Parts: sequence; C-alpha cells; structure tokens
Amino acid sequence: MLADILLISDQRELCQQVTEILGEYDVDCCLSYEASRVCTHQPVRVILVSENLKGTSGIQLFDTLRDMRPGVVGFLIVDKGDAAQLCPAAMESGFSGLLPCPLNPQQVRDKVSRAMEAAALREENSRLRALLPLYGLGENFLSSTSQPDVLESLLDVIADQTAADSLSVMLYDEDEGVLRIAASRGIPEEMIEKIRIKPGDKIAGRVFEERKPVILNQETQSDSRFADLLKRPEIVSAVSFPMIVRDRILGVLNVSYTDGDIRFADSDIEILGILSTQAALALENIRTRESMAQEARLQALLEQYVAPEVAKVLLASDANLIRGLGAVKVATVLFADIRNFTGMVQHLPLPVLRDFLNEFFQVFTETIFEYRGTVDKFMGDAVLAVFGALIELDNASWTAVETALAIRERFAALKKEWQKRDSFFDSIDLGFGITRGEMFMGNVGSARRLDYTVIGTEVNIAQRLASAATSFRIYITDEVREDLARQAKEDQKVLIEDLGAMALKGVHYAVPAFCVLGIDKDSG
Repeated sequence: MLADILLISDQRELCQQVTEILGEYDVDCCLSYEASRVCTHQPVRVILVSENLKGTSGIQLFDTLRDMRPGVVGFLIVDKGDAAQLCPAAMESGFSGLLPCPLNPQQVRDKVSRAMEAAALREENSRLRALLPLYGLGENFLSSTSQPDVLESLLDVIADQTAADSLSVMLYDEDEGVLRIAASRGIPEEMIEKIRIKPGDKIAGRVFEERKPVILNQETQSDSRFADLLKRPEIVSAVSFPMIVRDRILGVLNVSYTDGDIRFADSDIEILGILSTQAALALENIRTRESMAQEARLQALLEQYVAPEVAKVLLASDANLIRGLGAVKVATVLFADIRNFTGMVQHLPLPVLRDFLNEFFQVFTETIFEYRGTVDKFMGDAVLAVFGALIELDNASWTAVETALAIRERFAALKKEWQKRDSFFDSIDLGFGITRGEMFMGNVGSARRLDYTVIGTEVNIAQRLASAATSFRIYITDEVREDLARQAKEDQKVLIEDLGAMALKGVHYAVPAFCVLGIDKDSG
C-alpha cells in the first residue's frame, strides 16, 4: 500500500520513533535525495521533514516539494532549542507547524491527525469539483446514435482527462466468445485486428471475468495479482476497468502510460468508473434501440407471410426463426389460380386490372391469416399458401380446406361486385389445388437476393390441380383425403367426390384426385 505520510530524515532512530508513534497510518521514510521521486509516485498528504539534512535544510527541501504537490501539509522537525529561531522561516515556507525534539508522541499524533483530516477534506472537495462536470458528459454519450460514436466520445474525454499514451475499449463478442478492440488510440492498426482475448486470459480477460478494476503502477506491479501476466515492461502505469451496466458486463476499458512519471491512484478509478458507466449505459441504450428496430423489421417481414398476431407469437417464442425457415417439413399446400387471367390482361385497362388484383389478393391474405396459414407468394394470377409449417397445426389439411371454402365464398362476392363494373368479369373463374407431403421451406436465391419459398413435388402438383380445377372447384390429393379422415370432427364431415387418377402436366405419373364438395356440419 502506498503511504499517506512521508518522513524525510537521515536518522534511522527518528524514522523508527515516528513510525511507532503514527502506527495507525502508513508512513514511508526516505533520505533527502529520494524525496522528489517518492512525492512524484505516491499520493503523499503529509510530510514530516528534519531540518538538519545532509547537503540541504528541511525548509529548502520542502519549498521544492511544495512546487510538486502544492496542497501537501508539512511539519518541520527541529531541535527544541532552535524552534523559536526557525519558526518564522518555516511558516513562510508553508509549514503547518513545528515538531520539537525530543518528540511528544501525543502532540505528533494530534497535529498529524488534524492535518490528515484537513487534507482528506480538501481532496474530497477537489474530487467533487472534478467529478461533477463528468456527470454532465452522460448527456453527450446518450445523444450518440451509434456504438462508434459512443466509444469515440469516451476516448476523447479520457484522453482529455488523462493524456494517456494508449487507450482502448475492448467489447465482448458473444459469437466468438472473445474480447475485441472496438475503439483505440495509440495502438498500431495491424495489432488491432489480431488481438482476441478470452475471458480469464491476460489482464483484460481477467478483469472482464472478475469484474474488478486493477491499477498497475511500475513500483507496485510485482505485488499485483496480475504480476504473472505482465508482458510489457515499458508501461510505467496502467488501468484496466470493467464496463458494467445493470449487472451485465460489456467489455473492458484500458488506459496506460509508457513515458513520464504519471501514476494512477484510486481517484482515477472513480473518474474512469463514472465515464465507463455512462458510456456503457449509452451502449446498452443503442443496442436496445437496434434490437427493437430489428424486431420491428422482423415482425414486418413475418407479417408478409402470417397474421400479425401469429408474428407476435413467433417473436415471443424466442425461437431461432432463421433456422426455422430453412428445413424439410411435412405440410399442406393450398394453390389458388384465376381462370381466364390472360383475357383479363388483354381486355381490362392496366389500372383496373391492378385494382382488381389488389382486392383479390387482399381477400386471400386476410382469409389465410384468419385460418393461421402462411402466404408463400403471389404469382400474377395465383396465390400459394402453406399450413402447418411456420405455425404448427394439428389439423393442417382440414384448415386448408376450410380456408379454400371461405376464399371461394368471398371471391364469389368480389366477382359479383366487379361484374357491376364490367361484364367481362362474368367470365373469370377460380380453381384450387390442395396437396400434402414433404417439402423444403426456406430461403432460396443468390448472395444478392433471397426469396422465402416452398419447393417440392407436392407444390408442383398443387399448382397443376388448381390449373385443372374449374367452376370454383377444390381438388385435393389422396394424402390430403387421408389426413382429413384422421382430423374429422364428431359433428362435421368433408364431403368428397372421387375424380380418379388425373394426368397432370409435368407430372410423370397419374395422380389420384378428389373434389371437395363442402363440409357437412350435421353429420354427427
């Protein structure tokens, strides 16, 4: 521990006596030629100096030391007979009093005790005056809009406060499980990218793991718990400080000197603590805002495929959505196709066609979302939807059939409204195809553009069935029929007509097909 009281004397006996008298304090004894070095490197509050020193006087030496530490309190130790003669010169030099020899232990303790209390009070006032402006810097940090802005502001402030040779902020990378330099000053660029420190490794890693700051001054480094990790002897003083907010550690702040006589003290820890805490709060706020924005973007993306309430369920489930959107699954596919779309394009003005398609897709989207399905894509005159994939459904095929029946009813009403505007809409028709089986669901595309879709034979068959269906018919495969039988409700039954095996374009085998006539709700 660094001493608060310094005794400067050539007499070993005096040093021993003063140390015993002031046993409650940390007292360091030195010779006159060592005094300047000790005052530079130690937080000395009180100096006791003998008047009779080799090569100089106590008064002359104290004048020099006061230039280095203007606020230090001094007492001149003199022979009792010389006290009256030396008192005026001592007071003029700034001594707070004399300590006549032989020393009176109680008098020494009383004077030193009052001096230490006064010094502590002055330091506290100075500390508060220095710290108060730092709290105002929090507004600057919080006004930053990005992580680099916060870190650069932090380094600017610390550079102004410390004039350190080397500064760095190391943030924890959760993906790699290491600390990486996110911002720095005085560190070569080629080193920044190479430095990766695991928690517990080296000084920064151990500070991160233990969540406790450490001061490494050259004179006391060997006594530090980090002595075995010290690899840079050129550093004369350094601090590593954990950046913690709401009991979560974000990284480590490192400050060091390689030149000069500057040493770190506990007051520096407090300053760095204020600054790093404010910066950590700003970083946490930015990350929270970015996370909320990312969640909003993800929800908006999901709502293109599923109903808003379903998107919220998925986000709240803490599931890995990216991984969940790329897998082979068993699901039910619904394909709906408008008949005579080519004629619509040729007959209707494009603005009218656009308005009709917008209403058509709106009907489909709302109905599919209502039944907890997923809209895969719109394809000009068709819609592809999936059931039981993104949202697990115990009755995916039954739900797909209910959705098709609801769309058929609502599309009929839509067609009736548009028939009032143009008789051409008498000729439009709608066909449905529903299949079930294994299919790939996920992102497909290039590095520059990805598209979420479903791929598989069952998807192709659904499209071909929809193309073959006319007069608002709903065609299903044998797999869907069997699935409906397993999902049948006690008071409801899907009425089905067997169409036999159908030859579908692009399918090299005949596909057993059935037509849904409706749902009998009185079958129970």
